[in-house]
Amino acid sequence: MSNAKKLESMLEILCNDVYEVLSDNLDKVLEYTGPNKLGNHMAGLLQLAIQDEGALLKPVIDASAINSVLRVLRDSILADTEVADSELQVSAELMKHSLHRFSFMEDYKQYLYGCNTEEFRELLIQWEADSNWLGGAILEGALIEPFRSLVLIACDIKESPTFILSYSKVMRLTAKIILNANGIQNEDQTYFADLCKDLAGTEAAIRQDLETYAARRSTKESVGSDNTTSQITPEASLKQGLRELNSLIGLDAVKAEVTRMANFLKIRQQRLAQGMPVASQTLHFVFTGNPGTGKTTVARIIAKILYGYQILKTSHFIEADRATMVGGYVGQTAIKTNEVIAKATDGVLFIDEAYTLAKSGGQDYGQEAIDTILKKMEDLRERLVVIVAGYPVEMAEFIESNPGLESRFSRYIVFEDYHVSDLCQIFELMCNANAYQLTPAARGNLAILLNRVFTDRDQNFGNARLVRNAYERTLGNHADRLAMSSEPITRESLSTIEAVDLPFRIVTGMTGPIDLSSSRWRVNCPHCENATTASLPFLGQIVKCNACSTRFRCPWWNLDRDTVPGLSGYELYERPNDLDGYDVQTEEATAET
Repeated sequence: MSNAKKLESMLEILCNDVYEVLSDNLDKVLEYTGPNKLGNHMAGLLQLAIQDEGALLKPVIDASAINSVLRVLRDSILADTEVADSELQVSAELMKHSLHRFSFMEDYKQYLYGCNTEEFRELLIQWEADSNWLGGAILEGALIEPFRSLVLIACDIKESPTFILSYSKVMRLTAKIILNANGIQNEDQTYFADLCKDLAGTEAAIRQDLETYAARRSTKESVGSDNTTSQITPEASLKQGLRELNSLIGLDAVKAEVTRMANFLKIRQQRLAQGMPVASQTLHFVFTGNPGTGKTTVARIIAKILYGYQILKTSHFIEADRATMVGGYVGQTAIKTNEVIAKATDGVLFIDEAYTLAKSGGQDYGQEAIDTILKKMEDLRERLVVIVAGYPVEMAEFIESNPGLESRFSRYIVFEDYHVSDLCQIFELMCNANAYQLTPAARGNLAILLNRVFTDRDQNFGNARLVRNAYERTLGNHADRLAMSSEPITRESLSTIEAVDLPFRIVTGMTGPIDLSSSRWRVNCPHCENATTASLPFLGQIVKCNACSTRFRCPWWNLDRDTVPGLSGYELYERPNDLDGYDVQTEEATAET
């Protein structure tokens, strides 16, 4: 096995192991930020990585890993103060299988499938100067070694030093290969010794931490002490909740309502700080909407906001439904319901499809659960927030069925179906999270496909769940196409979704891709609202407004249907901002005009 393949194999295993641990413990990750914590210098990165239930966690881990390798590689090249072409050549060869870990970063896409000696020199220069990325602008205080911190957090959660040992092997291997490229000098030996000493120190520290933690836990268990789970500070919880709220795709009305609640709580907190009286406020919610519209996600965010403003003592979020609360005989339901409420006390209880509790008929104990919940809402009115959710019509009938429910639930949030542009961006987010890229033709056809799905929707419309199903079918079609191809399978083909991969069978009347080579898409600048049209190659790419020079990503759901002869079933569903570009770039971002 070549060094390049060996390095990539080691990175792949390590990144997957770290991702598995962190993704299974998203609620714990932010506990590691703050003074004297493993991730104290990277709170913002961790908050970004775990938003939307960890949608960006994998690409952040991958890119952090390549960042660490580049740092050791650069330091090894500069160990003898001379940058030799032989070192650059070996570096470029070593990295050819691993640079794909920059896959979700626009500025590095030119390097994703390898580079030559001179291109690698340019890559290092760009990386060092890039203040928008983890290892860039080093003298300006950009993040150094975020991957090491992620590995240490995974070690702590897993209670094992295995990950840091694998990390050390990767770093030592990278250094050895580059140091040997130009002959070992005294400076090289000194650098390698210092590197090994640093890695050994980190290994020893994490072992010591794990031994200390195990000893403390053993002591607590021996004396029967409660081992309560620590959680992030209210300030961090509030910031995380608001950040997650603002990052949600679509749901403008929902975000406005939750923001209104947050503003009320902010003023309430300031009045309390001034010793002024505050009005009591009911904070129980009714969420209505079709499946897949983000009701559970928003409920989790509300739990973080309520804890952030100290309305609740924790950010605990407990999900429940009829099966977890309703028993099969008299008396069992009250016990089960009380157990669920006990877990949710000082946090948020989220009851999905709550209307199923009000089923009518003999030998049904749902009403017992409702009565128990209503009593506890009164008894624990300062310690429990209840959010009930379900289909709009059924939830309206549920609330009207009991005067107690009507009096206790005063806040209603309606979750509208995701719009065509929202569905497109959700699909794109899923692709980015797993290092897949859509070709322009795939984007154009996907937008038409999702437009048809949206047009034909009924009350069972799956929204984000439907998009996930479409995404998974797309990956299956992509895998089938590559497996049956006689062409060599390249890294580029493994990460590229073509138009033929899309699941056209989910709508009636579409059997395959439409030729969009002569089509146009309408675009408005998000800054100055300059209106123009774009052709197929620009869809989803960074473009620049000719009027004000704002850089943004070109939307790909605003097809001018008159430019596609014979197109049927395509409807125009445009909200005021649907024509606007998205993902506005900073001034430093690379752009196409």
